[in-house]
Amino acid sequence: MKSINILMFLLVSSTLCLVSFCQSFTWDNNPIVLPTTTHDDNLVLPAVLDQDGDPVKIGKEYIIETPIIEGGSVYLDNIGGHKCPNDVLLHIPYLGLTGDGTPVKFILNDDDLVLREMYAIHIMFSVRTSSTSCVNQTVWKVGDEKDFLVTGGTVGNENTFFKMMKIEMELPDLKNVYKLLYCPPQLVCKDVNGGFDNGYPRLQALEDDPFSVCLRKGKGCLVHLISAIYLCFLIKCSSKFN
Repeated sequence: MKSINILMFLLVSSTLCLVSFCQSFTWDNNPIVLPTTTHDDNLVLPAVLDQDGDPVKIGKEYIIETPIIEGGSVYLDNIGGHKCPNDVLLHIPYLGLTGDGTPVKFILNDDDLVLREMYAIHIMFSVRTSSTSCVNQTVWKVGDEKDFLVTGGTVGNENTFFKMMKIEMELPDLKNVYKLLYCPPQLVCKDVNGGFDNGYPRLQALEDDPFSVCLRKGKGCLVHLISAIYLCFLIKCSSKFN
């Protein structure tokens, strides 16, 4: 009888300890992003969401912005006198304006139609130009100089893979904030952050220096036309738009 009482005491004590541990552990303290489930119990990663709360669609146009100090939007420009604009730059906010960003598309080597966290993706600027020499110079990659982001990458090349991971930030009027990662194969991912080069704020791949971004749906056709005219001016193109 005495041994049974001891056994019951140990069982109750163990149960109380387990309950106390569970109450002290919350999902907020868990740094691991756990996958959700869909029908048939197939595991999928959480979808990346835009500022409207909608899943980001593969192949659709979005503007990348940084929410830091009402940060600016990402755009394509030519600051190095290249034949084709290939510099990935960041607008400096002025009077609350984020600047006209250049729309981007996310390319995935998969059948999924939704961008998900930690998917290996290609990022490309969505611009229109009649210059055949520049039409394929829109995919992001990391350049040789100070790891600044430039265009000229190739879809399918694993050395131009990027990923997105959600981060928790308490900001007014902003939600669904992520960090952008550069993730070449067999190497540790690098955070994409901002850096200055000859007075221009540029995106740069750095280790352990996260940079927060959010996504907004791309602009309309009028802005496309303006972007195309501007791009044409940059590359001294004189032919007509289709």
